[in-house]
Amino acid sequence: MKNIGERIKEYRKMAKMSQEQLAARLNVTFQTVSKWETNKASPDLSLIIPIARLFGVSTDELLGMRDSETDSRYAELEEGYERTFKTEDLAERQRICETAVSEYPGDMRWLSELAWVISNRSFEYSDEKERASQQEKAIKLFDAVIKNCNDEILRSEAILGITQLLNWRGCRDEARRYAELLPERQPLTRDMVIENCLSEEELIVFRQNRIMSHLEGILGDLSFLVPHNTFNDIGKAVLCALIPDGNYLEFNHTLYYAVQQKISEKMKEDKPDGTEILHLLHEMKSYAAEYDRIVFEKPGIYRYTSPVFNQIETDTRDWLGNEGQRMSENFEEFLKALKQLFCLPGKI
Repeated sequence: MKNIGERIKEYRKMAKMSQEQLAARLNVTFQTVSKWETNKASPDLSLIIPIARLFGVSTDELLGMRDSETDSRYAELEEGYERTFKTEDLAERQRICETAVSEYPGDMRWLSELAWVISNRSFEYSDEKERASQQEKAIKLFDAVIKNCNDEILRSEAILGITQLLNWRGCRDEARRYAELLPERQPLTRDMVIENCLSEEELIVFRQNRIMSHLEGILGDLSFLVPHNTFNDIGKAVLCALIPDGNYLEFNHTLYYAVQQKISEKMKEDKPDGTEILHLLHEMKSYAAEYDRIVFEKPGIYRYTSPVFNQIETDTRDWLGNEGQRMSENFEEFLKALKQLFCLPGKI
């Protein structure tokens, strides 16, 4: 196993720093750094955290505590965590994150994941005081990541999380202060440069994926901006324009919940139109059936057949929630609740 001096030397070279540069950053002499790296001396305990932060590693990694047994445990936690995205078990995800934070103190990745799951679960609480308490807990965790993480991606994600929570809490001035910690957007994007490196066939796939990304963003913005009872019509019009053959694949999920929301809004009317609601339920059921077919009954690789996306493939075995509740089960639960409020036929 490498000693701490060897690890410092390895991290220093990976960071393309000289001994003199490292010494200047830590306010020690380069001779001191040389002694560390030749195992003639060890860093003072007060320097362990600054050195770990400087190299963007955990103190465990710097001190060599990631032995094979530790690595196996870390992988076990990661595997369990990733599986929760298929089972959609947020409680289990939080338990795993809390365990990881306890066993790997100083690991900013796990601290960030814990902040996210607490933030997401806060909306499960109907009691406003408890919801606020959980959100404040997540805010403190995000803040710790922002202040202590050298990984710019993790730090940016934490800024995203904390600004969302602060905005929900009505603390917009504070949210803006965190937002301003992000660097200004560069005028030249990575996509602009990558396009110059692609063949004609690769460029088609690249641009189709970019349109897909824009489509997902448009649908997300529409769901926020337009009334719930009209989103299904507008969103479907957008999807039909780009996917006119009706082979929606994962967008069956989007349309299913859009129709569900529209029905819920219709039920709030003084005199709901039973015929219209029945029609919407049949439409909702068809989206559920198609989604379940490609995700649960015949999972595998599917390709869009619309000309705009005909080079894009998706593997439904990798989709989030594909070990959780079937959409048809969700439909039956929704239908059961609806029948208790409204006279509907026995079978849809």
